Amino acid sequence: SSDVQFVDLMTPLLERIINAEHWRLKRSIEIHRRFTELVLDGKGVNEICRTLADLLESAVVVEDASFHLLAHAGGSSDPHRKETILRQGTPHRVLYDPQIQRILREVEAKRGPVKVPAFPHLGMSRERLIAPIFAANQVLGYISVLDHPPHNEELAFMAIEQAALVLALSIAKERELSEVEGRVRGEFLEDLLHGTYGDEAAAQRRARHVGYPLHGNHIVVLVDIDDFRGFNRVRQISEDAIQALKREFLRRVTAVVRASYQRALVQGRSDQVVALLPLGTEVADHQSRSHALGLQVQQAVAEWKPGFTVSVGFSAPIEAPMGVEGALREVTAVMESLARFKRWGQVVAVPELGLTGLLAAVSDERLVDYSRRHLGPLIEHDSARKGALVATLRAYLETGEQQHAAQRLRVHPNTLRYRLDRIREITGLDLEDPETRLNLSVALRVQSLLGM
Repeated sequence: SSDVQFVDLMTPLLERIINAEHWRLKRSIEIHRRFTELVLDGKGVNEICRTLADLLESAVVVEDASFHLLAHAGGSSDPHRKETILRQGTPHRVLYDPQIQRILREVEAKRGPVKVPAFPHLGMSRERLIAPIFAANQVLGYISVLDHPPHNEELAFMAIEQAALVLALSIAKERELSEVEGRVRGEFLEDLLHGTYGDEAAAQRRARHVGYPLHGNHIVVLVDIDDFRGFNRVRQISEDAIQALKREFLRRVTAVVRASYQRALVQGRSDQVVALLPLGTEVADHQSRSHALGLQVQQAVAEWKPGFTVSVGFSAPIEAPMGVEGALREVTAVMESLARFKRWGQVVAVPELGLTGLLAAVSDERLVDYSRRHLGPLIEHDSARKGALVATLRAYLETGEQQHAAQRLRVHPNTLRYRLDRIREITGLDLEDPETRLNLSVALRVQSLLGM
């Protein structure tokens, strides 16, 4: 009969539906169990990432709110994923792409997984799911899932949402622990910098507590945002945005410093970052290592904020704890002199500052007077006749030879000799006299430093 035929047809269909529902229920219970165990066992971001990749049989990337890599698991041929792992975070050209920015706004608004198409021109050759990691109303990070089996999409969404919840707990916990540790280390560094650490035995105890090797040699490093007041004045950004920028500045500088000096003490100070680096007994090449570190810091900041520059100053090697306070004073003086003379984007050590450091101790008024006393007649001559006597004098004193000076200025040697004779006539000075050459060299340096 027709009823029997209908039952015969429906029975296997219902069995398949029931089996599918049973499988989905079983998988959802498994997903819930796996992530619950991770929470109860206090597992971190790496283990959660591996579990999600295992459950979905997919490649997974977890990044923080600023798109710095926290963990990755599984394999994929996607070029963007490989670059993200290599660079320890999403490249800026991808992050600030208008289409990606629009997708990220959608992800945050939905507060759940969003399907993202491939963008081959950005290296994103595969489709992926991206989900935010939320705690209260704050985004703590993002999950990216690649190469997930399409027939398991419903379970993939469920697993990603469960993972996001567990990751939020883990990231918040790790952040809290990191903040406590950072506060303790920062307080110790501040006491060293101010000389308020008590006696040496107390300093040694605190150093052991925070894992800092107080024996051997050390250097103090100061990283200063160039003309930060001018930056704020031009952009007129809010106070909240300024504080967020300073936090990110500290985070990026700390990451670079700790990559080379894992146990370094690092502390933010408004628009500066100060660090104490342990050299141990290896001081022979400290200047080249310090200079390389300064360049790495500048590169990291430039990649983060193009056009945003920093200067980096280093002390000479010192012993701790007693030498730290004095070293900070020296480096601070160096940075103040660089800022005063608007020498932005410098990497300099205290012993290297030389004449600029001495001139920094003299008022602008006295420096201007000194420069005009020695160069005034030449400056007036050049201004009235559109001449180049000051530039000629500078080239001659810096190269030390008429031939080299003529080559630098791209003039005939006879032209250079004529100009030098005019300088002698106008100033009445003997350009071969060592003291005269010194005075003129200092006056020219002052002119450059003050932008006269």
